[in-house]
Amino acid sequence: MKKIFCFIITVLALFSCDSRLDEYQRLIPKDDSIPAPKPIEIKNVKPIPGGAVIKVSYPEDNNVRGTVAVYERNGEIVNTKISRYVDSLVIEGYPDENDHEVKLYSFNVNEEKSEVVSTVIKPLTPPIKTVRPTMTPTFGGVKILITGNEVKADFAVCLLRDEDLADEGKPVSDMKWVEVTTLFTSSNNINLSRRGLNPVEALFAVYIRDHWGNVSDTTVVKLTPIEEYKIDHSKFRDASLDDDNCKSSSASYPLEGLWDDSGASVAGHFFASDTSPRPCWLTIDLGLTAQLSRIHTLPRIDYMIWSSAHPRVFEFWGWVGEDKPRGTYNALNPHGFQDGWVLLGEFEQIKPSGYEEDGSVGTVTAEDRAYFNAGNDFEFDTDLYPHANDPITHLRVVFVDNFSTYGTEAETMSIQFGEVTPYGIVITE
Repeated sequence: MKKIFCFIITVLALFSCDSRLDEYQRLIPKDDSIPAPKPIEIKNVKPIPGGAVIKVSYPEDNNVRGTVAVYERNGEIVNTKISRYVDSLVIEGYPDENDHEVKLYSFNVNEEKSEVVSTVIKPLTPPIKTVRPTMTPTFGGVKILITGNEVKADFAVCLLRDEDLADEGKPVSDMKWVEVTTLFTSSNNINLSRRGLNPVEALFAVYIRDHWGNVSDTTVVKLTPIEEYKIDHSKFRDASLDDDNCKSSSASYPLEGLWDDSGASVAGHFFASDTSPRPCWLTIDLGLTAQLSRIHTLPRIDYMIWSSAHPRVFEFWGWVGEDKPRGTYNALNPHGFQDGWVLLGEFEQIKPSGYEEDGSVGTVTAEDRAYFNAGNDFEFDTDLYPHANDPITHLRVVFVDNFSTYGTEAETMSIQFGEVTPYGIVITE
């Protein structure tokens, strides 16, 4: 009896998943004596962006195994199935708000269909028509701001470049496009960046493609990526200032792990114990004078992501004093920093799917995981921080909060961190 019960539960689990209906059908032998099924009844049609949700009710017919919707989308005939244990069909993927006919049938174990029941859906404005990409130059490349994706649809963001400025004003189809990259997102109000481009004026184009192959209009702009270079890690040193209070917990996780180019592996990251004060900071002697445009950070990759001792809120400070910093305390300045330190920027770890209203992390999507492991680019903005591009000789990293302390009254914290890579222009070596 126990084995029979487990078999029934397994069958029902298979049957409840739309993607595994065919597998379920193979578990039940066909019976030619079964009559054609009775038709379903449409109870409600609710439009959604790019489609509709159709709610159905099933007839009193034990031979009915589910419902199939048949409709035309983008010139192709599409079938969407649900089992009889599910009462709603989701129709999606339309690039317009036109009327579309949907034919619905119940079906039996023989895949024999009932008489047709038809309805007309009128989708709400699809995400492919509301999403808006905006391109601007950034340090080392192009930045694409994605807005208008309130429903958080899955999109491919396709970036193209034409280096022949004489093509400006031509029809998009006549230009000499070269594909630069394709980025993927299901987020709204997010910046996607493509780095590593030469600081040469060119024509750039971007268009959006959705899961069903629908394509947005193409946006074309002329812009020049801003010149920047990776600051040479080999010149970095631990400044070991008197007021630095974020210390390595052991020789296995030294401060030098932040610039050893190890890719933030398990053996190549920095770790400070949970006795570190909150906030805590460390100082890196750059070994040169540079104007910084941004800082790329890496976490300890794929380890307790979006939680624990990973930093969530950062501050970056730069030393602009004539002499080397000594770590002298000055109660008049933020954190007691001595005169000569300037704030370059304050940032929070970006989560593509967004945080919950109460600030908690919430669900971690596949895009969140990939974004976290790829690290962050924190760009310095002189409109927000007037000293963001001042020439500096030392970089101070302030860990304001980790994921465990965020929103709490904790006085101490631990920090695990992968790498810190500044970008910008070297002034003197």
